[in-house]
Amino acid sequence: MRKVISLLVICHFSLLTSFAQDAVMEESVTDVVCDSRTHTITHLKEVTTILNEQGKRFAHFSCSCSKNNRLTNFKGLVTDGSGRIVRKIKESELKRTEYSQYLAIDDYQMYYDYTPPVYPVTITYEWTVESHDNLIEFPMFCPQTDYDISVKKAVYKLTAPKSMAVRHALQNISQTVNTDDSGKYTQVLTLELNGLSALKKEPYARQLRERLPIGYFVPTDFTYYGTEGSLSSWKDYGKWEYSLINGSEALPSAVCQELHQLTDGLKTDREKVEALYRRLGKGTRYVAVLLGIGGQRPESAASVCKSGFGDCKGLSNYMRAMLKEVGITSYYTTISTVNRRLLKDFASVGQMNHVILEVPLQDDTLWLECTNPQLPMGYVHEDIAGHDAIEVSESGGRLVRLPAYADSLNRMYSQVRIGLEGDGSAKVTLTQKSSHWQYEQVKPLLTMDQKDRQRVLLRMMRVPQAEISQMDISEQQAEMTLQAEVQSQKYANATGQRLFVPVCPLHQGYSAPVANSDRQEDIFMEMGYLDEDDIILTIPDGYEIEAMPKNLVIDKPFGSFAFMVVPNGKEIRIMNRLLMKSGTFDKSQYPELTTFIKNIAGAYGQKIVLKKQ
Repeated sequence: MRKVISLLVICHFSLLTSFAQDAVMEESVTDVVCDSRTHTITHLKEVTTILNEQGKRFAHFSCSCSKNNRLTNFKGLVTDGSGRIVRKIKESELKRTEYSQYLAIDDYQMYYDYTPPVYPVTITYEWTVESHDNLIEFPMFCPQTDYDISVKKAVYKLTAPKSMAVRHALQNISQTVNTDDSGKYTQVLTLELNGLSALKKEPYARQLRERLPIGYFVPTDFTYYGTEGSLSSWKDYGKWEYSLINGSEALPSAVCQELHQLTDGLKTDREKVEALYRRLGKGTRYVAVLLGIGGQRPESAASVCKSGFGDCKGLSNYMRAMLKEVGITSYYTTISTVNRRLLKDFASVGQMNHVILEVPLQDDTLWLECTNPQLPMGYVHEDIAGHDAIEVSESGGRLVRLPAYADSLNRMYSQVRIGLEGDGSAKVTLTQKSSHWQYEQVKPLLTMDQKDRQRVLLRMMRVPQAEISQMDISEQQAEMTLQAEVQSQKYANATGQRLFVPVCPLHQGYSAPVANSDRQEDIFMEMGYLDEDDIILTIPDGYEIEAMPKNLVIDKPFGSFAFMVVPNGKEIRIMNRLLMKSGTFDKSQYPELTTFIKNIAGAYGQKIVLKKQ
C-alpha cells in the first residue's frame, strides 16, 4: 500500500516459535566491571549460528570506540555445522574507520566483515572495551538486535562499588534484575534471559526498537568528562544539561545591535521569533560536531554565529541566545527522533539523540527545528511529532510531549481534469495541494531540478505513455501546491467501438500486504492521513456511457473510504475520499485491514466503458 508508515511494534518475552529465522544467538554475555565513577571494563562474548545466506549480516563484527572507549582485546572463531574450525580471526585483522556523516567526531569503528563460505556456521566473537571518564550510563543490555534472530541464552552482569547507586529499567522483559550485595566492597547485578523468539518484520507494526527486550543501567550520580551530575530523575538530568549550556549564550555586541534593529519595531513576540528564525535560516547551516563532553555540550552561541554552522545543539542554543537578547524566553529541549516515548521514571542520556527549541508564547507554544529553518516556523515534523521530550531549564528537566497533527490535517487534495479524445489520448490537468505530513513527503521536489521532478510525478501517476508539458511547484507554510499538465497518447484503451477509461490517474503502486494468520503484533499506524480526489472526465464527442463502476463506501476502525462516480451530461465526476487513522488496533483486525486496502486498490484501478453512439 502507498504511504506505509515506518514499520513500528512492541513485543514481549516469549518462547521460541516455529517460523523461519536466519540466525540463532546461542550465547550472549555482557560482563561489566566498574571500579570507580570514571572507569569500567566490559567483557563481551557472542556466539551466533547463522542458518542461511539471509543471515549473513549477523556474521559481521563492529565495535564503537573513541579516545575514551578503547578496544583492548579481541578474538574470533568460525566453526561449521560439525564443529570443525573454519577460521580464526585475530585482532590484527580488524579494520578501523572514522567515516561518519558528522563534520567532527571523536568516535571510530573497529570492524570485521565476514562472509561465511557455507551454512550453517557458528561464529564466536569475544572482546573487551576499557572506558575512562565517560561513565554516564553502563552498556545497554540488548542481545536481540534485529528481526529473524532468536536468542537461546543471554546474560548481563554488572559489578560496581557498593558506594555507587545503580538504577535500571527494563523494556519488554518480565524477569527481574538480581542484586547480590554480599561482597565486602562490591555489588553484583545480574539479568538472564532464555528462549527469546525471533521477531518477524510485519507491515503496520511499531518499530523494531520498541519490540526488543532491553535493559538500561545507569549510575545515579556520575562524573562525565569532568562534569558532575545525577540521573535520579528527569529533573536532575535537566539540571546537568542546563549546566552545559548556561553561560554559552553571550553574543557579540554588534550582533546584539543587529537583532534589536531587526525586532524592536515588531508588535508581537511571534513576529520577533519569526524574524529571528528567518535570520537563523539565512545565516547558518547544519553540520554535526560531536567533540568534547561526549558530544553533549553545544558550541557557544558566539562560535556558531561566527562560523555560520552548528549541530542541533549549537543551532538551538544560538537561537535561544538570540531570543534571550530580545527578551523572549525559550527552552533548550532534548528529544529522540527514534523513541516516541521516554521512560517516565528513568532518566538516561541515551534515550535522546536530538535537540530542538521550545518557545512558549502567550497563546501558543512553538517548537523550532533549528537544524532545518527551511521548515515553516513552529511546524512539528514527522520525526518528532507526538514524541516525548525533556524541557531543560535552570530548575531542571521536565517531561513534555510534542503535539501531533490530526489525521485529517495530513491532507492531499487533488483536482484533476481529463480531456479525453476519441482515439484514447488525453490531456490531464492536475492541481494538488499537500499539507502537513503529506507536505513533508513532497517537499523534496522543491530542491530537485525539473527533470527529476517530472520523473517523480510520472511515478506517482497512472498515466501510460505520458509526457509532462508543464509543471510548477509552490510552497506556503506547511502546504505544497503542485500544478501539472500531462499529455497521454493512450490514456484509454480503444477496442473496437469502445473506450476503457481509468477512473483515477493518481495513486500509482497501491497494493495490499498479505493477511498472515500468525501475525505477532497489533496493527500500529503512527501517522494517519487524508487523500481526497475530485476528478472530472470529459466524454469525447460521439461516445456515450455503457458501463460505470459502482459507488463504494467502507467504514472501519482504522480507516474509511468513499468512491463515487456521478455522470453529468458530457462529463463524469469521480470523487475519492480515503482517511487512514493513526492508532493501535487489535491484530485480529489485520485480515480486515488487508481486505480494506484491496478494496481501495480495486476501486482506484477500475475503468469506465464508453461506447460509440
